[in-house]
Amino acid sequence: MIMKISYYTPDGFYYYVPDQYVGQIQEWRNEFSDFLQSIEGKHPFTQYTEYINFDDELEYGIFIRSYGGDDFMDWINVEKLKCRGIYRIPAPPDDSEVGIRIDF
Repeated sequence: MIMKISYYTPDGFYYYVPDQYVGQIQEWRNEFSDFLQSIEGKHPFTQYTEYINFDDELEYGIFIRSYGGDDFMDWINVEKLKCRGIYRIPAPPDDSEVGIRIDF
């Protein structure tokens, strides 16, 4: 089945999901979200950002979560499947073949 992951825009990335994993995607999405919430500090899924006030003084600096569809697929392949079971594919001519849609 084809899955489309987008970021609240019409554009997105497409992935092939074998039929035996289709029913687990939503559960894995929830687990991935829980995993992201548990991250603290420097991590491959975070990015450090600073806020400078109008007086050019550092107001605060924090690590924010930074991830995408490929990160979600990599997490599934490593943590759940232990193999490359889900992978990115070229965009189909239209979205009529898309069976799973995820907005991050």
